[in-house]
Amino acid sequence: MAAPSDSALNTELSVFHDGYLDGFLISESSVLFFLSTMEKQAYVLIAKGVERMKADGFRQGNIIFDVLARRADQLSIGDVRSLYDTLDGEVGERQTRTIWERLTQEGRVMLEINPSYGCECLLIAQTLTVHLRAEASVFLSDWRPN
Repeated sequence: MAAPSDSALNTELSVFHDGYLDGFLISESSVLFFLSTMEKQAYVLIAKGVERMKADGFRQGNIIFDVLARRADQLSIGDVRSLYDTLDGEVGERQTRTIWERLTQEGRVMLEINPSYGCECLLIAQTLTVHLRAEASVFLSDWRPN
């Protein structure tokens, strides 16, 4: 969903509190996140049209605190600065504002995975969808890693 309503996608993503980020696969402009709930129900979150991604602290047993999706118009200047490593000062402020305006105009979405332990991840994508891993085989059958 390109511009998720705050309640729809985030309600769906709330099931991952105290769950696990099992891994991710990057291919061209798509990223598949393999997530599981505390009850061990396995999902895949598919981000397409990924423009920027930052993932830090990946460890064995990554425990999720929360997974959030925000429309570009809900991003702060700090979110954009963090993802795009813009310059400090007046030049950086203009650069950051220009990026924010473009992301908003394009209807981009930010995915944020916050850890209790392990990997923290931010990304900007065109669409985000969540599927049970067993049902995602249709999407994965055409997957061609680089």
